[in-house]
Amino acid sequence: MTNQLKVDRKYSAILFTDISGFTGIMSNNEEYAYQIIDKMRQIFIPIIEQNNGELIKQIGDGTLSIFKNSSNAINCAIEFQKSIKNVQDLNIRAGIHFGEIIKEKQDVFGDVVNIAKRLESLAMSGSVIVSRESIDNLEFIEKFKFVPLGLQALKGVGRLIEVFAINNPNVIVPKKSDFQKTSIHVHDNKEVPSIAIIPFENKGTEEDIFYTYGISSDLISDISSAGAIRVASIKNIESIENYQNLKLEELASKLYVRYITTGTLWKMDNLFQLSIELYDTKNNCIIWSDRWQEKWEYLTSIKEKLSDGLLKSLSTERKVKVKRETLSTEAYEFYLKGKYKFENRSNNEDQEIAQLLLKKALDLDEYLISARIELGKILNEAGQYSNAIELYIQAKKHAEEMDDEIGISSALNNIGNIHLLKGEYASAESIYTESLKIRTQINDKLGIAGSLNYLVNLFRRKGEYNSAIENYKKSLSTVEEIEDKAG
Repeated sequence: MTNQLKVDRKYSAILFTDISGFTGIMSNNEEYAYQIIDKMRQIFIPIIEQNNGELIKQIGDGTLSIFKNSSNAINCAIEFQKSIKNVQDLNIRAGIHFGEIIKEKQDVFGDVVNIAKRLESLAMSGSVIVSRESIDNLEFIEKFKFVPLGLQALKGVGRLIEVFAINNPNVIVPKKSDFQKTSIHVHDNKEVPSIAIIPFENKGTEEDIFYTYGISSDLISDISSAGAIRVASIKNIESIENYQNLKLEELASKLYVRYITTGTLWKMDNLFQLSIELYDTKNNCIIWSDRWQEKWEYLTSIKEKLSDGLLKSLSTERKVKVKRETLSTEAYEFYLKGKYKFENRSNNEDQEIAQLLLKKALDLDEYLISARIELGKILNEAGQYSNAIELYIQAKKHAEEMDDEIGISSALNNIGNIHLLKGEYASAESIYTESLKIRTQINDKLGIAGSLNYLVNLFRRKGEYNSAIENYKKSLSTVEEIEDKAG
């Protein structure tokens, strides 16, 4: 198993093209088909080079090219379509996506490559389809015009992609109506979106359950911090007897939510097979589902894909972009194992094992903030306050270096808790207030309510009941905003 920290990654635009109807041409006249491919190369390669791109490979009638930015990729696709307008049987469709790739020798790998290929498959002859990520990378967006085609669930991608067609006189512009059947109809009314993310079902061996538990738990935390959205906690879900056997409508009613997410995860050797469904209990329909595979080395991207798809379906945008905590798959796996062992402990031995696993995670990646905070919780519970607070302070420092506001706030709350336990009330109040300020700036409603409740506990401990009531009222007002009945 390799440490992902050693992998060379960079951000690039990927352009995929292929020839529409080529299979039929090939079956009728192979020699003529090869002449078309040769003609395509003669026209296309100079255009790629003029736009500072690189042809990575040709797969039959298809091509994969790489560019430093979306502008060059889009210009290249438009110029190519313009150049072949009068070339018989050379009908090209193209897809462009921008994101993080791994470039190794003369090939490229990564999710961005798969998405660009799926976008090309979505295109019609003569058109160019691009992703929202491609448009967001444009320095001068006013140079181009686009037609929105909605959120699309691209097969085998594992997350929703907002899709656009290039609107230019030199390309074919598809009709929006042609994409309505395949687009995802997102949450679009005034009610606050509410969701329960049911812990994923482990389809693998019993020893692999830490993957499903850890990813589900992290996903709930990730979605909860997104802003004006209500997410049922994993404790609330697990407190409902036989929740796995209830009808989704019954479970939604008990948890006061509209949407239910279910999924499965199956680890087979070096592969994960995943599936997800997002069910709308109000309209009794599935609004998003997908199945896909991930290699073990891309374990760290699974939660990111899931949260991205769910938030897009619920029409919720983050105020703060969440950064991937680690590129080390080994470190993340040790963290998931340690988290599961600690949160499902039955004796002191489990706690010691969890501690060792989290230390291994930090040995591999000292910037894995979640592992550092989880280890601090173990030491805090064992009464090792000095060691715990040292871990939290280091977690805060790393979070500040990474500009991770959620990580900073989480570390602050844990530091405040130790000051509270030690009776250092002035320090605790100052730290809780600092955390509350961060949660307010990023509009994390559940985080705001949580920080207010920390202050309530502090004032109760001090006997300052009027201040406690004042913060309870603020917390109540916050959870009322997101219609959190349980809150």
